[in-house]
Amino acid sequence: MILTIVSIAVTAVPAAYAVYWRRAQAKRRNADWDSIVSRFRSNNEFGFAEITDRYLYSPGIQATPQDIWPRIQGVNGLWAMFVNAGVLMELADYASTHGGEAVPEMLIEELRSDALQLRLAVLIAMVRYGFSRSGVSASVNAHRAACAYGSMLAHMTTLFQEHLTLFFPRFLEAM
Repeated sequence: MILTIVSIAVTAVPAAYAVYWRRAQAKRRNADWDSIVSRFRSNNEFGFAEITDRYLYSPGIQATPQDIWPRIQGVNGLWAMFVNAGVLMELADYASTHGGEAVPEMLIEELRSDALQLRLAVLIAMVRYGFSRSGVSASVNAHRAACAYGSMLAHMTTLFQEHLTLFFPRFLEAM
């Protein structure tokens, strides 16, 4: 009896997740520009514009690891970067699908790599902060996340400036 229930649960949970994942992917493919941009959190909202000089065009961070944590408002800024990484990838996918011009695959892969590095750094920083309640260990990973986020914004700007000029003004408005 218990073995039957466990085997049904082991089969049903992955199947339910697969259905959820497929629906989310279909919803993502059918999203329009405005619905994607509406989920983007402004860089001024969590202080990212303060820690970099020209955050859209340069991945360079102008703050030390100790200075990052208070400026990005701690976990709030980390979570905003985590969410924005997904939104920026959706914008890149939307623009490459609807842009008309061929977007170099290398640039899209750089964006995916940036998003993965950013999300990993954010998760590690949040776990370290959660376990130690110390901003010291989390601030090092927050600095890494900020560097990855800056790199992603610079790559996105390159994508829109060089390959999708029609979307570039709308991209700047979203930032």
